[in-house]
Order: sequence, then C-alpha cells, then structure tokens
Amino acid sequence: MDKVFLIIKREYLARVRTKGFILSTILTPLLLASTILIPMLFMDRSSEKNYRLVILDQTNDQPLYTRIEELLKENNKKADDFDVVRETLKPDQVEERKKILNEDLKAEKIAGYVVLPPNFLSSGKMQRRARNVNDFLNNRRIETAFNSAVIEQRMIRAGVNPAQANAINQEIRVDFIDEKGEKESGAAKWGLSFLLAIILYVTILIYGLQVMQGVIEEKQSRIIEVLLSSVKPFQLMLGKVIGIGSVSLTQVTVWALSLALVSAIAAAQALAFGSFKFPAIPVSLLLFFIIYYILGYFLFATLYAIVGSMVSSQEDGQQAQMPITLLVALPMTLATVIMTKPDSTLSTVLSLIPFFAPILMFMRITVQQPPMWQIALSIVLMLLTIWGAVWVAAKIYRVGVLMYGKRPSLPELIKWLKYT
Repeated sequence: MDKVFLIIKREYLARVRTKGFILSTILTPLLLASTILIPMLFMDRSSEKNYRLVILDQTNDQPLYTRIEELLKENNKKADDFDVVRETLKPDQVEERKKILNEDLKAEKIAGYVVLPPNFLSSGKMQRRARNVNDFLNNRRIETAFNSAVIEQRMIRAGVNPAQANAINQEIRVDFIDEKGEKESGAAKWGLSFLLAIILYVTILIYGLQVMQGVIEEKQSRIIEVLLSSVKPFQLMLGKVIGIGSVSLTQVTVWALSLALVSAIAAAQALAFGSFKFPAIPVSLLLFFIIYYILGYFLFATLYAIVGSMVSSQEDGQQAQMPITLLVALPMTLATVIMTKPDSTLSTVLSLIPFFAPILMFMRITVQQPPMWQIALSIVLMLLTIWGAVWVAAKIYRVGVLMYGKRPSLPELIKWLKYT
C-alpha cells in the first residue's frame, strides 16, 4: 500500500505544480466572476447614459404624444435616461428635417429619431432611425411605449376605459413554489442542473484522457519498465487513477467554492437579472455530486487506462479512445429529455445505465429527485461495473503496458484476459 501511496503522491504533485493546472484553476473562477458580476455592475450604472430621441410628429395629436413621452420616461431611473424632443411638422417638411437629423446622428448629437405619419393612430406604422440598431433593450422600450400609447388612445376614442380594459385583459401570474412555500424558478433549476452536469462531463473527460496520456507517455519513454521492477502493474494503474483523480477533485473543489462565493456576492448586492433567482444548492445535492463524480471518474479513468496500455503512441490513442469518449459525451445529448421528463420510463432506464448514470441520474436528482431505490440501484450498478472494469483493466494492463508496436486485436485481448 505504501508503494501505491507513493505513486498517488507522484501523480498528484507532478500535475498540480504545472502552469496549466494553476492557470486553469485560477482563471476559470475569474472568468465565471467576470461573466456574472461585471455585466451586472455595468447594468447598475446604465442610467448614467442619456438617450436623446427626436419625434417628428405629423399627427397633431397632443394626448397621444403626451402618453408616449410618459411611457418612455417612466423607467429613466432604472435604465437609460430618455430625453424626448417633439417636432410637429407638415408632410412636406419631413424629408428636409430628416437630412439634418441624419447629420446629427453621425455627429452623435442624438441617439435616433421617429417619424409619425398623419394616420399613425389608425395605421400603426411609423419610421425609425437609430445610431445603434442593435440596442435591443432600448428598441424594445421604444416599441412598447408607442404600442401601449396607441392602444390606449384607440380605446379612449372608442369609448372604452383603458384602465378597465387592462384589468379585464390582465394575464394570470403563476409562481412556482417548493415544499417550503418559497418561490422557485424552473429556469434557475435547469441552469444549475446543466452547469453541474457540464462540470461533471468536462472534468471526467479531461482527467480520464490524462490517465490514458500518462500511460502512453511512460510507455514511450520506457519509464514504465523501471516502475514495474518495483511495483505490480495493478498497483501502478491504481495509483495513477487515484492520483490524477485527486488532482481533478482539487480543481473541482476550488471551482465549487468560487461558484458559491460569486453567487453569495451577487445575492448580497442584489445583482440579479429580472426575476431570475439562482437556487440555493442543498448539501444533499453536493453530496450526490461528489458521489457520482468519483464513481464516474473511476469508471472512465479505468477504461482510458486500458486504452493507454493497449497503444504505443498518442496518435493510436486518439483513435482507440473515441468509443469511450462517445460514452462520456452521449449523456449530454440526452440532457433535454431528462430535464423535461425526469420521471419518464425512458429517463429512468437511461439514468440507470452505468456509463450514463454519472450525468443523467445526477440531472434527475437536480431537477426532480427520483425515488431513493433508483438512486441506490444506479450506484450499485456503477460499483459493479467499476469492479468489472478494474478486473478487465488489471488483466489487460499488466500485459499491455509492456507491449509495443501495433494495437492488439480483439482475439489477442481475449487471450490477455485468460492469462493467470
């Protein structure tokens, strides 16, 4: 056991001291923080921007314009500060005025202008020019204001009370609640599930491939022949898998703590987009994450170790590992099915397959926790599969790590399994 521990220590320290590990461990949380917090901080200061809008009004309808101006300015404290200027023109004056305003746009004196035709109230058609046509927030704000004002004026002229009509047409509001009666967001749950599943997928794939690459590098440099003079092949494989797995757990732990810190800062400063609320992560969910991460890693790392022992070059390894990589990637293509219908028969069956369980069963737990017997069954099936994979890997590894040249065929692999 001391020899296995030495191998674990060697594999761990050799990787955590690399610049790649240090940079990825530090830069990933920084990228996460910048992606979430920086846009929110800038949005909080967005009211400092002045948006000057000129309305070329040919309707001669003062109540309509007054209502448009009120609606445009009602969110000035929360978003861009709208400065609205109305110019009443006759139809033959519009083109000349548009030329001047186009120059003002180029000189950045105004943000845009709107042309309202004489029949605007009945036709609902208008022209608009803006300095930035991709300013989606302000585009939506302007369209909503004009649309609401026109509908209200049409109601008034038809003898309908706008307030009563709005009350009658008010849509129902559905608030999803959890078992404690607190609001919960389906989008937030979906986002959390997908984020954690991505972490599982990426880390299992990256560190599983590192196991394979480590074995191939040791075979190419003939270091493995020296190592096998001191330790058994199974001890070497076990130490390598656990050592690299410890590296991945270290990185995932740093990322998880960073995610928790960023979420706490965002919540403390009330920096949230609309009604979106990032859900609290229960301790039980973190426990399941760790369980399925460790089981998933050991399963696929063992398979990648088999591939590494079978081939003699990185090029051969890239080809031989494709079936295993597909097994890791396939559950992500089924994510939508699982999250939409987590309790369906298809979702249940797929999440019990040992190669899919690390991601799919965990997704089910995140979205809608299945019965405990299904969770327990998936863990048992994974443990049995890992045991079988380790048995096969031990047989192949002890022969394959000393084999060079062409990749063994299936009959040769079967012969290796029969060796005592």
